[in-house]
Amino acid sequence: MTARILCVGLATLDVVQLVERLPGANEKVVALDSLTAAGGPAANAAVAAAHLGSDVVLLTALAEHPVSDIIRSDLTACGVTVRAVAADAPPVVASILVTAGTGDRAVVSPTSSASGATPPSLSAGEIDELLDGVDAVHLDGYHPSLALPIASAARERGIPVLLDAGSFKPHTNDVLKQVDIAVVSGDFAPPRVQSDPVSVLTYLVDHGPTFAAITRGAHGIVFRAPHTRGSVPVEPVPVADTLGAGDFFHGALAVAIAQAGRSEQRFPHQLAWASRVAGASLGSFGTRGWLSDS
Repeated sequence: MTARILCVGLATLDVVQLVERLPGANEKVVALDSLTAAGGPAANAAVAAAHLGSDVVLLTALAEHPVSDIIRSDLTACGVTVRAVAADAPPVVASILVTAGTGDRAVVSPTSSASGATPPSLSAGEIDELLDGVDAVHLDGYHPSLALPIASAARERGIPVLLDAGSFKPHTNDVLKQVDIAVVSGDFAPPRVQSDPVSVLTYLVDHGPTFAAITRGAHGIVFRAPHTRGSVPVEPVPVADTLGAGDFFHGALAVAIAQAGRSEQRFPHQLAWASRVAGASLGSFGTRGWLSDS
């Protein structure tokens, strides 16, 4: 059966330019290629999950704005159903420069303002409708006024809840209490916690999740399950652009959990499969080229 996934979080507009090198002060460079597409961790995760054959709904906050129309159109074209509550500020527009040859990216984005935004809360009836038939819920740490009640209701129904935490935010601990699986980046740094993987994984499971992992790019993944700990190597692949790869990893992991559930034995294999999906996105420029290549 087709898995049904609800993603909750940020949707932005990404304006991406491919350049030979980053410009210096007061310098212009010519872009080798360019792309405009919906972005944001939850939105990109939703795109990956839809690409992998799941029925995906993205719950986000969008103002009535021309940029919101572009975001909706792109996500709809990628097979994602967008459910948006009203936002009180225009959508976030991110400017991204990708360096040809290395795939490194430089990002300018006011996403910190998005993390503090408070969209209108949902009614109990709206939450029930959104969770009807859902096999997994994915959160990206943004819009906690939407994410927290959804996560709480999902767990009451036995629906697994996953969190993508790229960085620590003021409300992260509140979100962790409602999460079954937390996967963070190597940049995740809780206050007064040592930066080594053992300390970070311990912090995560002490605050709620029973499964936790840290993604570290080419250095692989370390994880902790209820009774086991371990690491998952990442297969080397040619890198043209790293933009969105982490988000696609999370979308793929949500699909794996939605299809097979949480399991001590399956978790490292699910992480490995998600990393291979993310790896497929690294070989082409932008966040959409890999969809037609894979």
